[in-house]
Amino acid sequence: MPVGEWRHAWLIALVWAMTTLSALGQVQWSVDTTQIQWGEPLQLTAEWLLSMDELQSGLADASAWPAWKDTTSAGLEILSSSPIDTLAAPVESGQDILLRKTWTLTSWDSGFVVMPPASFGPYETSPLLIRVLTPVLDEDAQPKPPADIVAVEWSLLERLQRAWPWMVAGLLLLGLMLLARFFRKRKPKRDPGQTPVPPNAPAEPPHVVALQVLNALKNEEGWNHGRAKEVQALASLTLRQYLEGRFGLPAAERTTADIAALLPASAVPVAWQARLLQAFEQADAVKFAKGELPARTHHALLEAYIDFVLDTQNPNDDAR
Repeated sequence: MPVGEWRHAWLIALVWAMTTLSALGQVQWSVDTTQIQWGEPLQLTAEWLLSMDELQSGLADASAWPAWKDTTSAGLEILSSSPIDTLAAPVESGQDILLRKTWTLTSWDSGFVVMPPASFGPYETSPLLIRVLTPVLDEDAQPKPPADIVAVEWSLLERLQRAWPWMVAGLLLLGLMLLARFFRKRKPKRDPGQTPVPPNAPAEPPHVVALQVLNALKNEEGWNHGRAKEVQALASLTLRQYLEGRFGLPAAERTTADIAALLPASAVPVAWQARLLQAFEQADAVKFAKGELPARTHHALLEAYIDFVLDTQNPNDDAR
């Protein structure tokens, strides 16, 4: 017997002996054929017999099966695999459950491939011997020339079928834009830089109008509801209008710096001038610089405005 054939026969005998010795285990696997050509598929099937208690204990969960991805431990390429199938065990096996999983394998290298034993939880399978043959070619076989590129002509209906998801998405987007534009037109426009104007009550004395607005702002506590800027803007404007109505100081349309320049020559009590300027500067920090003041500071500013109005109101007017 030639040396090469003797080695193959010895390898086959060794694999057969190991298969016979391991056939008594709880896990066995088999192939539908032991000889394939390049690229031909073969089915590798593993069957695991176990009791119901073993199944419920997690002995045969997914982590107990071989963790192959693209290739097996023997280098065979995995074309596909089936999920683990749960069946009733044959009566003669003495077990309750049969778990079965199948892999479709192939190889692109000729020769003998030995599938070594694989671990299934505490059990090991027997080795398998697969022979991969080189395809038999005709003596005059020639490589085929490259095929021409085929131009695909889409019909109008096919083009519409491929484009309709994008068309629907575009129509939905257009509809949302038109709807947003419609509601934007209906919403009353307001200049972002426009300062809220307090209620106009020309018939009332200046201190009455100012106290109505300032007390309402203090009681509402709008700074606790995200309206700190509006509260300080309205309070500052109300006090400026009071200065204009009570002392004739043109403060309603003036900046804090302008008011600081006009105060020394006005009839505003000197004891109040520094406090008024400090309050205006704090309000400006909230209105223009997006500063943040504690709630107690908002409350204290309004209290200071109210005290100023009560202290400087015209004694000839009826205070409320």
